[in-house]
Amino acid sequence: MKDYRIYCFSLRERCLCILLTLGITGAVSWLFYRSIYGIAAALPLFFPVKRLLKNYLHRKQKKEMLYQFREILQFTAGALKAGYSMENAFIQGLQEYKELHGEKTVMAQEFCNIINQVRLNMSLEQLIEDLAHRSGIEEMISFAQVFGFAKRGGGDMMKIFQDTAEKIRQKVEVEREIETVMTAKRAEQRIMDLVPFGILLYVGLTSPEFLEPLYGNIPGAFVMTLCLMGYAGAFLLAEKILDIQV
Repeated sequence: MKDYRIYCFSLRERCLCILLTLGITGAVSWLFYRSIYGIAAALPLFFPVKRLLKNYLHRKQKKEMLYQFREILQFTAGALKAGYSMENAFIQGLQEYKELHGEKTVMAQEFCNIINQVRLNMSLEQLIEDLAHRSGIEEMISFAQVFGFAKRGGGDMMKIFQDTAEKIRQKVEVEREIETVMTAKRAEQRIMDLVPFGILLYVGLTSPEFLEPLYGNIPGAFVMTLCLMGYAGAFLLAEKILDIQV
């Protein structure tokens, strides 16, 4: 079964990562060094670009999985309220979820697999616990633990489903509020990220004699490397400041 704690690039995402790296290395080599050898020197940028892209896509995947999980829990709670047994409530909840969101989402495929294994007399709570641990999502892990205890001890399953769905909804709303507040700040950060490149491009095109002493010699390359390292440090610091986890 797929371990969602480790994100793997698709072919399209790998191509995107390579194109981003080539674009960044090309811009850095021309603006900071004006040398084709600068491309070789900037190739190690592939690794931080790959890491940043992977972290972004992994967080996005987890948010989508949590939202999908909440939807299935809500549909299942409705089926329990209508009098279905636990296993049949999951089947009914999944059916309603697929009618609304389709069959190709991650949670639709995972719960289809869970239901098929339940029909082969596998333990429902163990299957959900396995999914929760593979997801690496705290809310799903907590739900799986409470669900296992309640199913073995005869707890109020409908209340557990509703409470979990409500907590996930609250978290999603808080994340959306934070994202709304931070949208303007992120836009400002993106503009500031491009300012050094814009300045070098403008000066290089309008007054190239000002930058001429920095190219084609070791002291100039050293100074530009220090500037590039300072820019990279500021970029990573800004990314960390804006990365607010709920």
